[in-house]
Amino acid sequence: MRKIISLSLFLGIALVTTQALAGMYRWTDDQGNVVYSQTPPPDNRPVKPIAPPPPPAAAPQEAREKVQKLQQQLDNIAAERKEKQQEQEQAEQERKARAEKCTAAKKALQTIKERPSSTLWRLPDGSYQRFTVEERETQIGALNKSIQKNCP
Repeated sequence: MRKIISLSLFLGIALVTTQALAGMYRWTDDQGNVVYSQTPPPDNRPVKPIAPPPPPAAAPQEAREKVQKLQQQLDNIAAERKEKQQEQEQAEQERKARAEKCTAAKKALQTIKERPSSTLWRLPDGSYQRFTVEERETQIGALNKSIQKNCP
């Protein structure tokens, strides 16, 4: 029984393969329509045989390796783009931080220069203090350095 099934299956595959290898035909019918068929026209019309597509140039394993190599290249490019974008975002954040420091230093310098030396200054801890002449000059020097460092 198995031999009969195997033989039937083999013959069926052979018939399908034979029909596929028979090729395609192209002709024009009486109404002027172009007809494509696997069988030639019933009457003796001129036909143009259409060749089957060529077989693949590379073996399946080679093609698979090529696709994997291309995918790896695409993955590398995507990783490089992501890294570059992160670097650009980080550079932009650093630029914004420097711009904020520049603005704050310029404002503080202007405030120190405009106010008299006897002004009470609020310190970061919330307390107040009057700067001596030396402390005031030190603050002005530090603010000038900050401006030089952070301002373009």
